[in-house]
Amino acid sequence: MTGESPASVVRRTQAVLLDFDGPVCSVFAGYPATQIAEELRALIQDALGHLPQRILEASGPHEVLAASAPFGDRVWRQVEDALQAAEVKAVESATATPGADAFLSACSVSDRPVSIVSNNCEASVRAYLDHAGLASRIQHIEARDPVHVDRMKPSPFLLERAAGVLGVDPAQTVLIGDQISDVKAAIAARAGSVGFANKPGKSNDLAAAGADAVVEDMNDLAVAVAEAS
Repeated sequence: MTGESPASVVRRTQAVLLDFDGPVCSVFAGYPATQIAEELRALIQDALGHLPQRILEASGPHEVLAASAPFGDRVWRQVEDALQAAEVKAVESATATPGADAFLSACSVSDRPVSIVSNNCEASVRAYLDHAGLASRIQHIEARDPVHVDRMKPSPFLLERAAGVLGVDPAQTVLIGDQISDVKAAIAARAGSVGFANKPGKSNDLAAAGADAVVEDMNDLAVAVAEAS
């Protein structure tokens, strides 16, 4: 852990890259990720007639998707389509993250453009932002590539694409995320990172992964953005 303050991390950046599930909302609050993962496993079972060990060991829906890639385009495409449909359904019952609205307002006041950078599909991100009235505060959405599963975080690909659209070098951005994969992607892209520890135990895990700073409340991050202005 570096001990750097969130405001210090934000101060050296020009744009914000914001993970979706966690910092913005709890996508799977009403439609659990564990349930979706099991549904995807059942689909693969039907397609292959058995469940390969790597599918059984996959921990969540995105991991199941990634693990399905080696079994051919037909199987992977079925899983991708099913996951997209599940994500769009899930955001109908997603719950807003406290402080997310204040954080986005602080970014707007500080003239820092915001891009969502998510392993979720674009349709689900857009649906939630429209429903929540947040779409106008987001300058860009860089979501899961529906063709190249290997571009999901922790790959830096989505971060680099988002930074390019915003017109800044990745090193001039900060990624806000609640997963170790977010931190790894930020490090690979040379971006700053602030871990959002929204569950017990995450603070230490995110710090150990290399996050420049860690917060437990998006309201605190909103204050940090204001201090950095």
